[in-house]
Amino acid sequence: MNALRYKLRRMLSFSRAASRRDRGRLLFVPPLLLAISLFALQKPAIGGLAEDTKLDAGIAAERYALPITPPLDQGDSDLCWVFAALSMLETNYMVRHPGSKIALSRGALQVDSIADRFRRRLRGESVRLEEGGLAVEAIALIRQNGLFDRSDFHDVVDSDPIFPAIEAKVAPYENRASKQKALDEELRANLGAPPKMTHLEGKAASPVQLARAMLGDEEWTEFDLSRDGVEGWGPSHDPDARPETRVRYVGLDVMIDLIHRSLARGEAVVWGTVDHALLIYGADYDGNGKPLSYLIKDSLPPYTYRASAETIHATLNDVTVTTQPDSIARTSYKHPSAGASPEP
Repeated sequence: MNALRYKLRRMLSFSRAASRRDRGRLLFVPPLLLAISLFALQKPAIGGLAEDTKLDAGIAAERYALPITPPLDQGDSDLCWVFAALSMLETNYMVRHPGSKIALSRGALQVDSIADRFRRRLRGESVRLEEGGLAVEAIALIRQNGLFDRSDFHDVVDSDPIFPAIEAKVAPYENRASKQKALDEELRANLGAPPKMTHLEGKAASPVQLARAMLGDEEWTEFDLSRDGVEGWGPSHDPDARPETRVRYVGLDVMIDLIHRSLARGEAVVWGTVDHALLIYGADYDGNGKPLSYLIKDSLPPYTYRASAETIHATLNDVTVTTQPDSIARTSYKHPSAGASPEP
């Protein structure tokens, strides 16, 4: 997802964050501004979490609060999807390994994403050179390239000058092999070369080994809100998605249930509005299983907060969760106006 459409939000809350650059996209702000405005009504709670004073925590019959790593600010990057995906992996790992001090490198995954965009261009794919993406695409890049501990690579950098600089260096070459060589050289010059080894809990590990430790045997699926009532597999409507990315379209009630089931088995959820990706790491439910509030971790201020379920549901566009063997995700998609789209 592309966080640049958050420019207006950050301008309106300038006291808490810097303004962002604009690429001319229509902003979808009011509902999310409502969620963020809860920050003004918050007070400190256990663990330093800011909690909405209008939410009666005492009525919850079912409560989840998974561990999280310290929030990191995405700055002026478009990497909310990277930050959310890695926060999800960190939380899930800490659930499996209590007391862990895991911290994954956002900068290394930024390099992988930029390289992926350019290499697609060299293969003739019609893709934009940008940093946007989806959490499931972050998982795919991790499977391909591995992971790094945050201490082993630099943090994210401003990619605005990097894209045109690399594009200008690669353009003069005519054959693909020469373009690829020039691309590799420019990536190293502009972004640095990740080391061959990294660390897991202070012990040396390869990037592939660290990725396996984080991912295990799990698979992730993005479930998107069906706005036309048609449910099933289909191409992502997100303009930042890679061409091959497929998501599962479902109703809002299904997405809400997926969040509940994921938290109940000790796994965090990447959730998204139409233009931003965040983490749900906890929730309160009443005696009938109805969600009352969610605990949110963001890569933009105020970073951690509790928001009412009603507010989150009003902005909910998608959720990314691990896919269980009996999940409804494994169904086919067929839109009335088109042929069937293949399952991933």
